[in-house]
Amino acid sequence: MPLQTSVAQMSASMREMRSSMEENEQLKVLMAGFRGSNLDESDFASDDVRMRLVTDLQDSGLTEALPLSYDPDAINRYWDTRPTAVITRITQLMLIAGTFISGLVSDVIAGKLKDHEVKRAIELRNIVTSLGPAYIKLGQALSIRPDLLSPAAMNELQKLCDKVPSFDSAVAMQVINDELGAPWYEIYADLTPEPIAAASLGQVYRGRLKTGEEVAVKVQRPGVLETVTVDLYIIRKIGHFLRQFPQVTTDVVALLDEWAARFFDELDYVKEGQNAEIFAAQMAADLPQVVVPRTYSELTSKRVLTVTWLDGEKLSQSKADNVGDLVNIGVICYLKQLLDTGFFHAGEP
Repeated sequence: MPLQTSVAQMSASMREMRSSMEENEQLKVLMAGFRGSNLDESDFASDDVRMRLVTDLQDSGLTEALPLSYDPDAINRYWDTRPTAVITRITQLMLIAGTFISGLVSDVIAGKLKDHEVKRAIELRNIVTSLGPAYIKLGQALSIRPDLLSPAAMNELQKLCDKVPSFDSAVAMQVINDELGAPWYEIYADLTPEPIAAASLGQVYRGRLKTGEEVAVKVQRPGVLETVTVDLYIIRKIGHFLRQFPQVTTDVVALLDEWAARFFDELDYVKEGQNAEIFAAQMAADLPQVVVPRTYSELTSKRVLTVTWLDGEKLSQSKADNVGDLVNIGVICYLKQLLDTGFFHAGEP
């Protein structure tokens, strides 16, 4: 069957499915959340939300370095020699989450869990944001799990996809200097003084090369590697402890290791750029509607990514008539990766 015919049939089937789903009120709320209709137009979290990252942990006399690829043994060796930093992080996690847990217990006792559902969902999202990248990624994964969360909680957690606190631009410029070997103004002709968007691992600036091309420059947050690895270290310790109880049938450590290996790949912007180039080549023939920015490999490192600037809009800003077609293209793109190429890339197409 020609590809165009199969795509058209699939698109028609998905339109029928969406129409039937919107007749269910709960599913209607869920689909609105997926589209982003619950989001405002701001690109960052509110000013009172601050991400708590682990930084400045290079203790004197300790030369063990953190691995750049996921290696649980190396992570254990690193944090085993830094008990003070681990205890500090555990205390930080408990203090941030403690108020929320006590409020939730109070709601259960008072029978007001439903009444305070939205309030607690907002608190949960702010807490997840404060805890840092690993927990933000977990929150993003939970935001599409209607079997685990209510629509209100899902709607709030979906804001984690693009409403994360930014970090100081002076620090970001220093990262560019350290990674690319020169001050930003010697590399780019222009760069916005403040980021245009922020995510769990980094933030993006709009710039222009000396040759005139407009680019997007993504800079990784300082302290991400330390924060992610200490959180993995703590959760793995809990997982090993839970193995003592036969009632716990889920192997937390194995699940965590599988997830962490993929998460570490996201910390390497060189690999992200290379994957984007592969993905673009695979989509070019069958799905020309999917546009992937070109990666400037000479201006890319593990913590800085430079790609072509593409103008676009959030799905929540799209016209209602266009949303169905955009969703169809997205679904077909994912299916092609899953069933055809076997290569999955979730970057910035």
